[in-house]
Amino acid sequence: MIIAVFDLDGTLYTGHIGRGIAEHHQTHRTKRFLLYLYLSTHYPLWFLQKTGLVSDETGRSIWARDMGWLVRGWRPEEASAAFQWITVHYVIPRLRPDVIARLKSHQQSGHRLLLLSGTPTPLLTTIGHHLGIDEAVGTPLRIRNGRYTGGSEPPVCQGMNKVFRLERYLEETEKIHWTESWAYADSYSDLPVLQRVGNPVAVYPDDPLASRAKELGWEIISNE
Repeated sequence: MIIAVFDLDGTLYTGHIGRGIAEHHQTHRTKRFLLYLYLSTHYPLWFLQKTGLVSDETGRSIWARDMGWLVRGWRPEEASAAFQWITVHYVIPRLRPDVIARLKSHQQSGHRLLLLSGTPTPLLTTIGHHLGIDEAVGTPLRIRNGRYTGGSEPPVCQGMNKVFRLERYLEETEKIHWTESWAYADSYSDLPVLQRVGNPVAVYPDDPLASRAKELGWEIISNE
């Protein structure tokens, strides 16, 4: 079996899922205290990442790990309505047509498609359904007494842990032909996933990934 693995933020679309959740909460005037708490305590990470005091992978992992704060207290069905709104009003309008065309090409070729992202799993699954992708490997959210606790199940689906979660998800399926499989991602932190397959594609890559992709002769999708 050949698989095609797609990252979400920056790869399939041009936004960031945290901004999509923020846009929903501000538009619907819900959970704004948790939103502002999340933003105020996590934006400093962005500056630390820019100065090199915190690695990009570590920063991304913390952002993704704590994203469950933004749905804390909701029952899954309540969160589902928000996830649908985020998908339709934030993600879909920002899709990259060229990458979606590549996704559809894989579908037509009969390849098995998966979304792989640090995004909370139930939100990632919702986005996948709208794109015709039935499988999503993200960061699971913890539930207690039928409500989201605000926590997530480790490890966060970032960096090397993306490979770990992907392989664990696939371990009971039929043999995967990794050397013939594909992966699409935009960030240097996704290097472990790209290196896992025989056909890695850097999609509108950040500078470190673009440099590495050129060194290795990987395909690059960009405006250049």
